[in-house]
Amino acid sequence: MFALPFFVVARWSLCLTSTHTFIYYYTMAKNTRRLPGMPQIFPPAAEQKEGNRMGNQVVAGIVAEYNPFHNGHAHLIEAARAAGATHIVAVMSGSFVQRGGPACAPKTVRANAAVACGADLVLELPLPYAMATAERFAAGAVGILGGLGCVDVLAFGSECGDIDLLAKAAGAVLAPYCGEYTKNLLDTGVTYARARQKAVEELYGPEVAEVLSSPNNTLAVEYLKQISLQELRIAPFTIPRAGAAHDAREPGEQFASASHLRNLLDLESAEALAPYVPAAAMSVYRSAAAAGLMPFDPHSLNTAVLSTLRRMEKSAFSALPDVSGEGLDNRLYDGVRAAVSLDELLSLVKTKRYPLSRIRRLVWNAYLGVDADLMTLPPPYARVLSFNKRGMEILSAANRTTRIPVSHSLLKLAEKNEACARFASLEARATDLYSLGLPAVQPCGSDYTQKITVR
Repeated sequence: MFALPFFVVARWSLCLTSTHTFIYYYTMAKNTRRLPGMPQIFPPAAEQKEGNRMGNQVVAGIVAEYNPFHNGHAHLIEAARAAGATHIVAVMSGSFVQRGGPACAPKTVRANAAVACGADLVLELPLPYAMATAERFAAGAVGILGGLGCVDVLAFGSECGDIDLLAKAAGAVLAPYCGEYTKNLLDTGVTYARARQKAVEELYGPEVAEVLSSPNNTLAVEYLKQISLQELRIAPFTIPRAGAAHDAREPGEQFASASHLRNLLDLESAEALAPYVPAAAMSVYRSAAAAGLMPFDPHSLNTAVLSTLRRMEKSAFSALPDVSGEGLDNRLYDGVRAAVSLDELLSLVKTKRYPLSRIRRLVWNAYLGVDADLMTLPPPYARVLSFNKRGMEILSAANRTTRIPVSHSLLKLAEKNEACARFASLEARATDLYSLGLPAVQPCGSDYTQKITVR
């Protein structure tokens, strides 16, 4: 069994100790399991000195989809506040989400619900990162938080709730020989996730590998990786994920998975969410439903998607993001020619090696016209979706520290440079196509004309 490489520890120390005292965050983060009476793990305002970019304030970042916002999301915000965060900024997926497909409600509705329930500022995660692998999802979101230059902490839920263990797993997957081992295992026909987990188990043992078997742990590991790789002064903070398991179809007493809530929206109405979401979020959802802005009909675009794919040349499938020259392009092309529905297409193409989430992302990226090279670019801007007065304070601080353009106006962001223009154009097109599935279809260009007010 290999020891964790020293460079991992060294990189964490070099990147993170300058934000207040990283060791303080790191050693105390394991005490975050108790929300009532939780010990304060962020340094009190009086103890914060050099490195803090908002004076006596602590800005915590959260990465989320809020698809939809529910009690579990509120629990994380409350935990970050209880631990000392004075300001909360969330980076949230837009019209389409990581699992592959449209969100249950427009991004503005979901962002407003988050601000109504404790977030101070919500920024949009651009589509090339939002509907991508966990690694790219994390890279984009952490890149935006780091680009602001004023975020101190990244807060997230995880199944294990143990920063020590998550850091070990992040160190393991960063090791070059782990990557080589994973590539060799891919030749046996297993998925990338399974190959990586097996490689970590062989090299570092079952305890570290087990971390990678749960979805929120896996995302947490990717966040830690990106903090290290991007050399950011952001400290990690985790709590055990509360309530129903990821994608669970049965709710708990107060907590239900986002999958269960989306199922309720599909089968019933927005009102069915009431037992499982904060009252403030429910108020936002009721207003949106009354205006015909939710729920999104998850079946509404299926024929349009299949129509678009049937018009594509075979070479176009080879240029899609995440095809990787493994023959998946041919498999997808053949599936498109044979399938008479989107569900049948997904069933025909998925295999043990190519999981359903990957196929869904390929299909929706093809429909939306996502260029593969956009996946390789860093986030070009931070687009504001919703904010309150504390959010204005974050934006004011970011004006002094940001390395990327920040604005609520997609039109203004598009004028910054070529990369911004390409991302903005894609985002606007995705929103235009998304709106076709709403009860009240919206005209084109809403991303450029959407008004935003302080909540």
